Amino acid sequence: MKKVTPNPPSSSSNDIPQTPPNLIFTIRPGLSTEAALCNASEMLESAAVCGYDCAEHLEGSGRKQVLAVVQMVEIARLLVDEALNRECPVA
Repeated sequence: MKKVTPNPPSSSSNDIPQTPPNLIFTIRPGLSTEAALCNASEMLESAAVCGYDCAEHLEGSGRKQVLAVVQMVEIARLLVDEALNRECPVA
């Protein structure tokens, strides 16, 4: 039986860093500071929204704990947004 797709070319370059086999996620090499901060801000915003949604279904100390975590997420987002504004100011 013949293979339909060819084997990928072998990499002879030692310039490409090898990823450890147990690494699941990594940051793309060369990612700009602006892109990293923008993505972090969006993820923190999503986390806050999830926290608020979760808190709506809770009462008592569980609700207070979730809202405390949301507050920490929002503070982190403010810090990331401030760093983004300093690194990449809007004209």
